[in-house]
Parts: sequence; C-alpha cells; structure tokens
Amino acid sequence: MKKQKFHFQYLTKTKHQLFLQHNKQSTEMGKILMLHGFVQSDKIFSSKTGGLRKSLKKLGYELCYPCGTELITKEVLHRIHGSPQDISKQFNTTIKEDAADDDEENKLYGWWIKNSDGVSFEIKQNTLDYLHNYVIENGPFDGIIGFSQGAGLAGYLATDFNGLLDLTLEQQPPLKFFISFSGFRLEPASFQHNYNVKSIQMPSLHVQGELDTVVSEQRVMKLYETCPEETRTLLKHPGGHFVPNSKQFVSQVCNWIVSMTRASKESTTEKKTATSNMETPDLDDDLMDMIDSFGKI
Repeated sequence: MKKQKFHFQYLTKTKHQLFLQHNKQSTEMGKILMLHGFVQSDKIFSSKTGGLRKSLKKLGYELCYPCGTELITKEVLHRIHGSPQDISKQFNTTIKEDAADDDEENKLYGWWIKNSDGVSFEIKQNTLDYLHNYVIENGPFDGIIGFSQGAGLAGYLATDFNGLLDLTLEQQPPLKFFISFSGFRLEPASFQHNYNVKSIQMPSLHVQGELDTVVSEQRVMKLYETCPEETRTLLKHPGGHFVPNSKQFVSQVCNWIVSMTRASKESTTEKKTATSNMETPDLDDDLMDMIDSFGKI
C-alpha cells in the first residue's frame, strides 16, 4: 500500500498565513487532550512537550494532561527486566532510582499494565470512567494527541470516542483530529472489532521516529493503515522514541492542525449551505403546481 507523506514545503512556506487566518477565525480557546506514555505522568509529558504546548497556545489551543490510572511500581519495573537508567532512556521518561513508591512527586503511571505473559492486557473500566469524568470536567476537546502507550490508547478511543467513554454529543462534539507520536494499534483480539468496523474517521497524523527502537515502523504502520487513505498523514523525524520539540518540527505539526481544522470548517460550511439550499423551495415550481391543481378541483 502506498504511503502518504506530509508535504512540508508547502505548509512551511504558508505557515504565517495559516497562523494568522486561524487566529482570526478563533474566538475562544480550543482544547486538546494529551495522553502520556508508559512510565510517565501528566507532569512529565507536559515538560516533554513544552515546545509544542507553547506553539499551540499561540494558535489558541490549551493542552490538557490527564494522568494514567495504573501506578507503575518498582516491582512492575523489575518485571520489564531493565535498570532504571535503561527504562528511562527507552520510554523517554524520568526515573529516580532512590525514589520510594509512595513519593508523590516521582510516581510513574501507565494506562494499562501487561499481564504476566507480556502480551495480553485490558483497559480497565475505571480508566474509561476516569477519562469520561476528565472530559466532562475539562472539555470539550477539539483533538487528541498521544505518545507511545498514550497514542495507542488515543488511537483506540478515536474509533468511537463518545461511545467508549459514554459521552453525549452535547458533552463532547466529534473530535476534529488525532495525532499519534510513536503510536500503535492495540494487538489483543478484544480490541479488533472497533478498528475493523468503526475505524478512525477523523484526520490523523502519525509521527514515527526513524531511530525508534521501542515502537517499530511496522507497529506504527498498522495503526496508520487503520485510517482511511484520504484522512491520514505520515510524518517521520530522524530521532528515536520521543516527541520532537525543535521549532521546525513543531511548526510542521501546527501547520497540519491548522490545515485540517480549516478544511473541516470549510466542509461544515459547504454542508450547511447545501442543506439550506435543499430546504429553500423553488417558488416558480410551487406556483406552477398550484396553477395546475386548479383545473383538478
């Protein structure tokens, strides 16, 4: 299957025009749901995405960071078979070797923990309930962004965000975009129905690190290929397992968001115009029908 790559040159040349147009059209702060990776936290993910957060703030977006519901203890880390330094580098996180499990400042979290077989897992109901309440209290959201495990969760939720989190359209209108940094398709059989039947219909940007040794290109592409060809975009960077913060890269991501939301607004306007035209009666035809009917009375 042919891969569609992001056309950076055009968007880079027009970024100032896009930024100005977006800001002019925005009347209030939009919000983006940010899901962190395994052995991270809301605070760690916020610090790792500082460049992206600042640029998106200029576009009128507020980034909201919920924290995973699964506490990752030293026992769980030991099961991963690596030293704290190895795990810190592998998952792009911050681990203090001498920190106690009950140290609030240094607690690490995930959205699920794999079973002893190292393959199977489940997303617990309390995790879905937590995200339901988080959206109610902090939303609604324009889009969702995830990194690694958080991107895997975000991609699964994007197949049926309102259904999986039990949200009405009044509580959360349809999301406008999904961005996956080192994200993957959840592999257990229990998750496949949503991918195969509902899919991910919103515009999606899939970011892959060419030197990423944690989430392989094959896993990134499985999630990418879940999305319709006309709404998916693939963006590669020359680094590893992390969210790039360089100005050039952040500009490319921001330009994609602006272009997707602008296209969504134009599509919505066209639909409203078409509906309005359909509902407007043709007076000439109506008059002719009335005249014809006079002879049949």
